[in-house]
Parts: sequence; structure tokens; C-alpha cells
Amino acid sequence: MDRFPMPFSLTSEPTLRLTMLAFAGVCVFWGVARGIGRLVMLAVSVMAGAAAGWWFFRYAPGPLISWLNGFHAEAIQWGAVASGVLAFWFSQRFLGALFSGPGMVPAGAAQRTRAGLFSLVPALLVLWGAAMAIRYSGGVARMRWVENAAMTQRAGPPEEPPLLSQLSNGVSTGTLGQLLDKVDPFHSREASALGALLALRRNETAWQNLIRQPRMAPLVQSEVMRALLKDNDVLHALSFSYYSKLLTLPELTEAVSAPAVRDALRALPVEDAIRSALAGTPALPAAPRAVIVE
Repeated sequence: MDRFPMPFSLTSEPTLRLTMLAFAGVCVFWGVARGIGRLVMLAVSVMAGAAAGWWFFRYAPGPLISWLNGFHAEAIQWGAVASGVLAFWFSQRFLGALFSGPGMVPAGAAQRTRAGLFSLVPALLVLWGAAMAIRYSGGVARMRWVENAAMTQRAGPPEEPPLLSQLSNGVSTGTLGQLLDKVDPFHSREASALGALLALRRNETAWQNLIRQPRMAPLVQSEVMRALLKDNDVLHALSFSYYSKLLTLPELTEAVSAPAVRDALRALPVEDAIRSALAGTPALPAAPRAVIVE
């Protein structure tokens, strides 16, 4: 079995990129065959579902989050997914009742060509919304993973990150990650990375191991980061593990919008730094020290 490893992972960036391209191709084919009307309804329904999921993700009350976390560590993410699915289903049924009939199907070749080209617009909207949802939900899942690893401090390396975290990493790296960064007004990639680092504060030893790593210096020494570590809303969210709230706090968004913080996070191998801090070993190379000659 070792001689024939899998050529790719289902959560890797190339696989997710091909999946998105395949989805766009299916949408174009659907637009040519059935018209753009149903794709527009699909895009509107997805946006309605994304808005409902975002509302649950961002504004769910603290007691509800604590209650859901008692059932499963990722309950808040799946609760947002459930809210989004319900809103999507109701929107589809409502729009389908309003707009239906044979008039939505293109008649001639010219109409089919236009429908195929314009179908890329709702397809891209759907893909963008799905990618943003994966980035945020995966960011919370990774923070939960860091918290559990920091609190248990078991011997040996920590477990692999959960599926949502792996999917989030897949849409945040490589060519796909660079493209999404250009159309991500929330800086979700950097916010997720910074949130995962902050989750180590639940373990003082692991936190000290982290901030002593040489490549953490540009981030730790920045004024924005120092102000963030003193912010009451940030500390409250960390203390009660309200990670979905933490990722959407204006203070965190403003911090990752600063060029110095954003560049430091992009240059930092976040997962390696976290694993090194948990293990207590310096995985990142130390900066050379000057030798004083008397």
C-alpha cells in the first residue's frame, strides 16, 4: 500500500480548485440547456442561506453557544450550516412558486449562448459564498482543535485538525487562496490564523513557547497586536471560548487589516508554530546572535 499513495487529498487546494471549476462548468451547461433563470434563483437562495448562517454564526447568544458546545465542539458551525440550509430551502420554494414555467427555457441558439455565459455570474456568487463559509467555519474548528490540544497536553503530537479546518486550509492556500484573498473583504484567512494563535492563551506554557519563537517577533512586537491582547471583548471571547464571535469582532478585523500584521501572518507557518508551541520545541529556526569579542 505504501508504494501507491493517493495522488491527492480530498481537502487539498488542487482538488478543491478542480471541484470549483467543475461546478462552474456544470452551471454553464445548465444555463445553456435550461436557462439562467433557475441559476439566478439558486444564487439568490444561496445568498439568503449564507445570510441566515452568518447571522447564527455571528449573533448567536452566548448561553446558546455554551449549550451547543456541550453536545459537540463544532455545534456552532453546524448550527450555522443548518440555519443556512433551511433558509436556502425556503427561498428556493418561494422563488420557484413565483417564477416557473416554460418561458424560463432559452428558445434559440443565441439565447442559449447568452444564458451559458451569464450563468457564470450566479455560479461565481455561489462559489464565493461557499468559500467564505468554509473559511470561517474552518477557522472556528481550528481554534477548537488548538484549545483542546492546549488543555489536554497529551504526550506526542496533537491529533490531525478536523475536516472543516482542513477544508478551510485548502481554500486558503495556493492559487485558490490567492484568488480568494483578492475578493475577501473580511480578511478571513488572516483572522482565522490569528484566532488560532490566540487560542493558545488557554495554556500559559504553550503561549510562552509560541511568543518566544523568533519568527513571532514581528507579530508580537506590533502595537496592533499588543492592543488586541488587552481588549476586553477579545479577552472575554477567549475566556468563554466564543470563537465564532471572536472571528467576527471588529477589533480582530481591524487588527488583520493592518499591513504589518497581515504580512506577518502570511509569512508565518501557523500550524507548525502551534505544534511547536504545544510540543515545547522550537520548530522555527532561531535568529543568529551577534558574538561579542572583547
